[in-house]
Amino acid sequence: MSKKRYFTAFLIMVTAALALAVPWHYSMGKEQLSPVDVSDSVLLRGESTGAQGCFPDPDATRYNIQVYLDVSCNILYGQSNIHTINSTGQAINELWFTVYPNAFRTPSSSPAPVSAYYKGFDPGWLELEQLLVNGQETECYLEGVSMQVGLPIDIMPGQDITIDMKWAARIPELAYRFGTKDAVYMLGNFYPVLNVYDNTGWHLAHNSNFGDPFCFHCADYLVQVNIPEAYELVSTGNSLGRYAEDNGRVTYWIEAHQVRDFCLLLIYDYQEVVNSSKGVRVKCYIPRGAGQEQARQMAEQSAEILYYYSCRWGSYPYADFKIALVPMLGFHGMEYSGLIFLRQDMLSAQYDANRRSFILAHEIAHQWWYAMVGNDQLLEPWLDEALANWSAYEYQEDVQGIKGNRTGNAATRLDRRLNDISSGSEYYRIIYDGGEAFWTALEEELGQETIDHVLRRYLADYKYQIASTENLLDTIRKEARQDMDSFFADWFALEKPAK
Repeated sequence: MSKKRYFTAFLIMVTAALALAVPWHYSMGKEQLSPVDVSDSVLLRGESTGAQGCFPDPDATRYNIQVYLDVSCNILYGQSNIHTINSTGQAINELWFTVYPNAFRTPSSSPAPVSAYYKGFDPGWLELEQLLVNGQETECYLEGVSMQVGLPIDIMPGQDITIDMKWAARIPELAYRFGTKDAVYMLGNFYPVLNVYDNTGWHLAHNSNFGDPFCFHCADYLVQVNIPEAYELVSTGNSLGRYAEDNGRVTYWIEAHQVRDFCLLLIYDYQEVVNSSKGVRVKCYIPRGAGQEQARQMAEQSAEILYYYSCRWGSYPYADFKIALVPMLGFHGMEYSGLIFLRQDMLSAQYDANRRSFILAHEIAHQWWYAMVGNDQLLEPWLDEALANWSAYEYQEDVQGIKGNRTGNAATRLDRRLNDISSGSEYYRIIYDGGEAFWTALEEELGQETIDHVLRRYLADYKYQIASTENLLDTIRKEARQDMDSFFADWFALEKPAK
């Protein structure tokens, strides 16, 4: 069945269910979910197995998710149906997921700054009620932000995999990328997500109080969201429609194709500012009456940034782009596929305009270097962050005529894992400043035209995939048409050739 027919059939089926007045969320909301046993959990990344393909295959993976928000207790009741195939090239006997809400269970595990807990510590978590793999009940082990699922029988190469879950996630009162404040629900990474498996093993998430410790493949999504009618919904993807119930609630249907993640934002008393110039529709969401002129400028500038990046490296892939100004601390901005969060203080007339445009350009650049070309943000955090920083400087210099405060050409060792970096300040120095310095030095070495050829090829070769440092360096070698080993050896653990 084609994707279009599939989504149409699913929408008809769900609408019929609602018409029969048997909505799924009522039964879920009444039951108290129990914690899952976390004993004997193994959180080590697997050894090399020689698998031939990536898993889960972006072209064969679909998430169907239904969620119901109970604002009286800040719990999101969910059902997930995930369909994929065993694309590893070998039999598998386990699956690994990231369950990011569990990072917020205790004060010691929470990645959020203490200041973000505006009422004192408030726990967040995700608990499972039911888990089926190919129709059979399975055991799972939760520890931290990882969940291991042992399979009843091995799944052979090429075999379909269908995962059904019932779960509940508590949203903490927290001004963060997963939390709620001022009747705004910021729901980044709110659902269980399949981790990546390749010829080096499983790529597992890591709970860090700085950076983005994730590695996800792209997938297609069909999401049904039931919320109180007083709230508005902003999300990854495109709206298929809405259904107003007679109990003061509304159900939305959203679809998204080839996205790295699916983000939800529920807002109350917000307004939308739209800019449709430069061929992309930009929607900016702000608290009603706050910073309307700044929002108008950001929407206009975002269209300009999207156009600039599209012309240099490849087209922006989604129908629109969304910006939400939210009560978030700990980050200036946070990227998701087709949607970014920015801190509300950027709406202030006193906020530095050049700083605002840089942050905006950095977060938008992640639509290329993260959303389209993915990477393991735990093992190689420099890949997307360095490119996003350098891209922002390029935009400011080429379009705005602003000479950026670039970090110079001092070489920094970039092959550092996120969990090997000891502090946020060290992270920013190495990954942002050092990574941007690499690209600045490379541009001086090769010239802007060659760099553009590199990035166009990098995007074309790894679009909707996951790239590694090795992949990027190979792409640079091919386009540079000169020996690059001596240059690379200053930045990475490579053997420097003898002179």
